Amino acid sequence: MLEVYFEQDNEAEVFYQLAKQDDNWKVTRKRTKKNLVQLHLLEDLNKDERKKHLAPLLSMVFIQCRELPMIQHILMKKYYFSSAEEIERITAIARSLLEKDESVYEDRIHQHELRDTLTTIFSLQIDTSFIQFDSIVHFRLHHYIDQLTEMIGLAIDEFKREEEYQNFIHSIREFVRRKSPEEEVLHVLQGERFQIFRDNGEVYTMEDLQQVKSRFPLFIFGLEQEEWDISPLIMLAPDHIYMYGEDQTESRTHTIMTIFQERCSFYPTDYFPFYLADEKES
Repeated sequence: MLEVYFEQDNEAEVFYQLAKQDDNWKVTRKRTKKNLVQLHLLEDLNKDERKKHLAPLLSMVFIQCRELPMIQHILMKKYYFSSAEEIERITAIARSLLEKDESVYEDRIHQHELRDTLTTIFSLQIDTSFIQFDSIVHFRLHHYIDQLTEMIGLAIDEFKREEEYQNFIHSIREFVRRKSPEEEVLHVLQGERFQIFRDNGEVYTMEDLQQVKSRFPLFIFGLEQEEWDISPLIMLAPDHIYMYGEDQTESRTHTIMTIFQERCSFYPTDYFPFYLADEKES
């Protein structure tokens, strides 16, 4: 028989419910000793096999009950954050990184294997028939906490990048909102470089775009001088943009739709209403 002791009732309950789903043992928990969960082996498992089944359960208890408070504690004590809103947002990013459920984050962030590290630590501490969950958490998680602290640093970097992007979008959105439209409607066709058309089907040539860009120093928004997809649309500030393509999530398209919001619509390429130059020739 194995016995696992928890100082917190809710953690004993979480473990009890998780262990009941494992067919390798019968699980008991007495009313008078709610914090002690007993595991009676139903199959002849050797020591390593018991660890293999038990460590992930203990790891899950930690993830469900301790991980969130620990992230918030590290943010306050190691990185000196005090704003509840910022802590909440960074914690959400950190949880996404831990669960690897955000494909947009960099591969280098996704390389961490913190959850595996946590399970390995629990596995190494299961050497007796009596296991004290809190003892492991308090005295054996140093390596995991170091890695978690480093990962939270990456979450903070991501948070700052999002802040910078939101500030960038807000400043451009305000500029577009206040600027008088130079075109009522524009049509934009996705491609390696966006093709921009007037509502009568006439395409904006490179000379046209250079003339448009020369009228305002868009570098103050952080846009590069050689940027030819977003800058002209900001300067022209049309009442409505019809975008055509096959990938609504493409980064430039996403940025334009975020800036213009309800003033921008996206359609499949087949809906593009004009003939292109090569189509006219054929």
